[in-house]
Amino acid sequence: METESRKLSILSFLILSALCSYAFYLFLTEVANWLKLGGANVLFGQPWPVVGGTISSVLGLIGFLILSTNQKTTEFTDEVFGELKKVTWPTGKETAASTLVVSVMVIIAAVMFLIMDLIWKAFFEFLI
Repeated sequence: METESRKLSILSFLILSALCSYAFYLFLTEVANWLKLGGANVLFGQPWPVVGGTISSVLGLIGFLILSTNQKTTEFTDEVFGELKKVTWPTGKETAASTLVVSVMVIIAAVMFLIMDLIWKAFFEFLI
């Protein structure tokens, strides 16, 4: 159980680092376009996608290593995944019943607001 939580923690760190790396790459690309650095020879004769991708990938890797080696972070995510395993999820039948109740209540509220709106509209038309 402990190792499964640890695997999920490491996977979540990897996904988070990849998403942040991609967002940083998009940011760097916008800055490069703004500074007109999109030519063929940006750095060491390499085009921008290679340079920006390398920079953001290295920063993403550094972020992953920092997250995965920090004891407090890994303990916290292990506890989160452990608590998620304790959650009792509703069955399909319970979910359908709850959805039906909420839908009916929303329809009742909408009809009540419609009636109140019509009453107020008639009242203000009478005043005007």
